[in-house]
Amino acid sequence: MANEILVKTGATQIRFCVTADFSPADPGTDYTLGSPTDVALTLSAVASAAGRQSLKVDLGATRAARYAVHAAVDYTGETPTATGYTEFYWAPTPVSTQGSGNVAGNSGADGAAPDGALGSITLDEFLKQCQYIGALFTHDGAVVQNGLVNPAFVPTERYGQMVVVNRGGDVYEADNVEMAVWMTPIVDEVQ
Repeated sequence: MANEILVKTGATQIRFCVTADFSPADPGTDYTLGSPTDVALTLSAVASAAGRQSLKVDLGATRAARYAVHAAVDYTGETPTATGYTEFYWAPTPVSTQGSGNVAGNSGADGAAPDGALGSITLDEFLKQCQYIGALFTHDGAVVQNGLVNPAFVPTERYGQMVVVNRGGDVYEADNVEMAVWMTPIVDEVQ
């Protein structure tokens, strides 16, 4: 009898957000499964064409090879452009220490991207050194923008930071109530 390969959702989802503030009014915008590992990422009031990076996270010594990535962002007055989007990147590193081994020498902290980077690197120069995950394209509906960013993202390193860049044509809401990024492990199981 041949083995079957089943695909299942991994044990621990990673949620990038401000834990104390995250409380979406619409359950349709919340992709949280079980008890996720929360990682600090402040998206409050990020201007259009600006970026934000999360605290460095450890995906684990034993981890999924692939992750489904979903996101929700909220624009001031729910007024993004119909042709806008939010970009998502992974700033990979093989080093566990927060302030060491980070892309462009950044701080490894939750901050404006590229927070604490060496020299005078611009956001766009920083992004060229990161791994592109995907984009969440906006529509002009007066709602929280949410959806699938990448169905099978493969991070290149165990450690890294989520980088979010607002290209929606408007500033994000000045709170973190309905904004988060989720990385849900996808596990292949042989039976």
